[in-house]
Amino acid sequence: MIKVSVMIPTYNQAGFVREAIASALAQTHPHLEVIVGDDASSDDTAAVVAAVADPRLRYVRHSANLGRTGNYRALLYEHATGDFVVNLDGDDYFTDPEFIARAVRCVEADPEVVMVVAQVTSRSETADFVSQLPPHEELAGLDILRRLPARPYLLMHMGVLYARRAALAIDFYRSPAISSDWESLYRLCLRGKVRYLPRPVGVWRVHGGNETGTGNVAKLLANLDIWEPVYRDAVKFGMSPLRARLARARMVAFLAVEHLPAVSHGGNRALVAFLGALAAKDVPALLFIALHPRSAATLAAGFLGYFRRDRALATR
Repeated sequence: MIKVSVMIPTYNQAGFVREAIASALAQTHPHLEVIVGDDASSDDTAAVVAAVADPRLRYVRHSANLGRTGNYRALLYEHATGDFVVNLDGDDYFTDPEFIARAVRCVEADPEVVMVVAQVTSRSETADFVSQLPPHEELAGLDILRRLPARPYLLMHMGVLYARRAALAIDFYRSPAISSDWESLYRLCLRGKVRYLPRPVGVWRVHGGNETGTGNVAKLLANLDIWEPVYRDAVKFGMSPLRARLARARMVAFLAVEHLPAVSHGGNRALVAFLGALAAKDVPALLFIALHPRSAATLAAGFLGYFRRDRALATR
C-alpha cells in the first residue's frame, strides 16, 4: 500500500497548528505519517503538539531556525518516509478527509503520475476564493507550462500530492525564493503525468504573515528568478528554446504584477526601483506588463496609491 507523508512545517503558529494536525490525522488513507517540523519556535508549539496522542504523529524541533524553505527541505530529505508527500503549512488545514485517499487512487491507477493536484480555498478576512483546475483529467508537464499563467494551471502547494523519490532526484526545495514550491513543483511536473482532482480539499489562510505579502523588494525581485530553471528544464523535455524564452518572460511578468501591490506599499520610489531592476533583469517581461491591459492597470493603480489606501483601510 502507498504510504503518504504529510509534512507540517511551522514557526510560532501555536494558535493554528493544532487545527492543521487534526485535519491531517482526520485523513482516511490508512498508511499515513504526519510530521510536524518546528522551526525553533519561541511560542507554545511544542506543548500543543505534545497534547496530541496519535502514533502516526511525529514532532521534529530544529535546534536553529532554518527558514521556511529550509524547513520544507529538512522535513522532505531527513524525515519523510512516504512514497508520496503533501505539504501542509502550520497555519493551514485540510477540509476534505478523503483528499489523500482519492489522490492515492489516482496514483494507483497510473504509475506514471508524479503529481495529483486538487483545489484549495484561499481565505482572507473578507472573502474566499477557490482555485481553478483545467478541464482535463490528466496533463503532461509540458502542456501545463505552455498554458501558464492561466489560473487553472497555477499550483497550490497544499493541494498537491507529489512523488517523494522523484522530488528528491531533482533537488526539491533547493531555491531560497519565496515561491520555492513553484520552482520545485513545476520542474517535477515535467517528469511524469499530472492528475487533477476537481474538489476543494483545504484552506490556505491569507494574512499578514504570508511571505508573499511582504514589501521586501529584494526578496520579491529574487522571487522572479524561479522561472529560469523551470523553463530551462522545459527545453530539455522538448519545448523550443524560443518558446521557452517567451514563456519565461511571460511568467516573470505575471509574478512581477502579482508583487506590485506589496511593492507599492513602499511608495512610488519603491515601484520605480522595482521596475528598474526588472528592466535590467528581463526587458521582454517589462514589455509584457506594458502591453497587457490588466497588468498595465495594476501598475497604474500602484503609482496612484490605490494599494496603499487599501492597506490603510484594512489596518483600521
